Amino acid sequence: MANHLHPGEPSSWSALINGIVNDVTQLFAQEIQLAKLEIKENIQSAKAFLTWLVLGLTTALIGVVMLFVMFVYLIYENTRLPLWASYGIIAASAIVIGGVLMLIAKRKTANIEFIPQRATEAVKEDIGWISSSIKTSNSGNKHAPH
Repeated sequence: MANHLHPGEPSSWSALINGIVNDVTQLFAQEIQLAKLEIKENIQSAKAFLTWLVLGLTTALIGVVMLFVMFVYLIYENTRLPLWASYGIIAASAIVIGGVLMLIAKRKTANIEFIPQRATEAVKEDIGWISSSIKTSNSGNKHAPH
């Protein structure tokens, strides 16, 4: 804290307010630093996740395409359907499955938080502390000379 008031020393309102303003400024600067660090940490985690996700999805996509081609020829060889109909059946199935997966993904996005939670909680605590400090200062100095 910038100003340390000792019992027995006369305190003025301006010194008290100046100390509170300095403390609040310092506190919010620290909270901004915490938020920056938290966001940077989240971005680094997201980059690593996305890199591995893209690699995994690309490999899986190649496998799925090959599997779909296999199913097309499986239908074509075991039925009397023409090749174009076999492709149509597999394409329609892929569209339905893809639509269901996109609906599931849409529901999952509700769980993503873009606001840094630790910094938000710390700011709330700071505001509560500041409010209680001001109230205590006001009630303690009601009879002090100005």
